Amino acid sequence: MSHINQSPNKNWTPLHDQLHKTLRQRKLLPENQRILIAVSGGQDSISLTKLLLDLQSKWGWYLAIAHCDHRWRPDSEANANYVKKLATNWQLPFFLAVADQVYQSEAEARKWRYQTLSKIALESNCQYIVTGHTASDRAETLLYNLIRGSGTDGLQALTWQR
Repeated sequence: MSHINQSPNKNWTPLHDQLHKTLRQRKLLPENQRILIAVSGGQDSISLTKLLLDLQSKWGWYLAIAHCDHRWRPDSEANANYVKKLATNWQLPFFLAVADQVYQSEAEARKWRYQTLSKIALESNCQYIVTGHTASDRAETLLYNLIRGSGTDGLQALTWQR
């Protein structure tokens, strides 16, 4: 008997299978947990959200979306509305946070974003926060850490868990 397509979703792909195996092996997101997904509106976070949605029935997760608007771009409000529309279409709770100031550096914005996501997760009783990062994000963080002189700690760049 073949076990290639064990998913309840007919759109199960090798990527879904790989994510499913990685989550199991690394014990990253246990079954039946409340998960807050940070969605910027970019392809990485949207793809991650879609993958988690596809795996949701198999894992029994409660999923919600949070969007942090840094107000860096003139179209940031339109982007936030786009993410809200995605959440509505996917029937997921949506949380929007808008920065009360314009941060001058990526590091300041990241700090605000992570603090904000932590607050939203706490208030919505989500045990996990998931963000999407690409290999280039990892390389960028590694370079940033090296440039600012963080020593060997900076060589770790982004990890699987924070």
